[in-house]
Amino acid sequence: MTNTLSKSSPMLCAVGVDVAKDTLSICRCYDSGRKETTTIRNNETDITKFIKEELSGYGNKIVMESTGRYHYLSAITFSENGFDARVINPLITKKYSSGTIRKVKTDARDAEMLAEIAIKEDDLPRQFNACRKDLEIRKKIGLLGSLEKQLQQFKSVLADYGETKEQLKMKMSLAEKDLLKTVEKISAAKEKLEKEISDLSLEDESRAELAKLYATIPGVSKYLAAVSSYFFEVDYDNDPKQWVAYAGLDVSVKQSGKWNGRGKLTKRGNPYLRKRLFCAAWGAMMHDDDFKKYYEYLREQGRSYIESMVIISRKLVRIMFYLAKNNSVYDPALLNLPSAN
Repeated sequence: MTNTLSKSSPMLCAVGVDVAKDTLSICRCYDSGRKETTTIRNNETDITKFIKEELSGYGNKIVMESTGRYHYLSAITFSENGFDARVINPLITKKYSSGTIRKVKTDARDAEMLAEIAIKEDDLPRQFNACRKDLEIRKKIGLLGSLEKQLQQFKSVLADYGETKEQLKMKMSLAEKDLLKTVEKISAAKEKLEKEISDLSLEDESRAELAKLYATIPGVSKYLAAVSSYFFEVDYDNDPKQWVAYAGLDVSVKQSGKWNGRGKLTKRGNPYLRKRLFCAAWGAMMHDDDFKKYYEYLREQGRSYIESMVIISRKLVRIMFYLAKNNSVYDPALLNLPSAN
C-alpha cells in the first residue's frame, strides 16, 4: 500500500472509490489540495485493512459509482465500519466528466473525480446503509425477475409446440416430457423463492407492519406487500413522487415553445417492482368494484388500456405512501384524491 498518511492528520476531506471487478482505486483529497490514489484488491480483507490504516478518524463522504454487483462489497464494508458511503448513478459521473476539458479515462482519474463529487455535489443519494440481508433480498429478487421472464418465454414456446403436435396427432417423446417436468420444477422453485424473499423482508418488524397495511389494498398480494415494504423508503418527504419514480412509473415530458411532445414512462426505476405493480393494478381492476369504476372512468376519458393500467399502478403506489405515512388501512375513499393521476 502506498502514500500512507499520518493517522494524526485532520486534513482528509473527501474520498472517491472507482470500483472494478478485482480492484478498487481509492483517491483521498485533502483540504490543502493534495490528492493521493491507492489501488487495492476488491476483497473484504484488503478493504478492512485500508480502512484501519488509512481512514481512521475520517468522517466525511466516501463516494463510489454503482457498478452492477461489484460495488456491493466495498459499500457494505465501509457502511459496517461506520463510514458515510454514497453510491451514485453513473449519470452523475458522466455529467462531471463531460464538463472537463481534458478527456482522461483512467481508474485513478475516475476515483479523483468521485472524490471531487463528494466535495461539490450537494444532491447525493442517501447514505448507503443496507445490511447483508438487504443485499441478499435484492439479489434474490433480481434472480426471480430473470427467472420469471425466461420461464414465461419457455412456457410459450412449449405451449405452441404442444399444440402443433396435438394437431398433427404426434406423441410426446421422453425428452419432451422431461422438458415439461423441468418447467414444473422451475415453477415450484419460483414459488419457494418468492416465499424466501417474503420471509426475509418481513423479519424486520417495521416492514412486517407496513406489509400488513399494504395487503389491505385491492390487487396487492401478500408477496407484493412484502416486496414493497422492502423497496419503498418510509422516511421520504411528504410527496409520493419519489416512490413513483423509484418504480419507473413517472412520466418524462418533452416541451419546446408551443410544442408539447407525448409523455412516456421513464422506466428508470426498478423493472421488477413496476411489473408487479402493473399486475396488481390489473387484479384490482378485475376484482374490486371501485377500481373497476375508476378504470372505466379513465377509458371514458380517452385513455388506452395500457395508460389506464399505468395510472392505476401509480395510484397503488400513492395509496401505499398514504397508508405508510398515516399508519392506516385501505379506504376506498382514497381513490377520489385529487392526486389520482
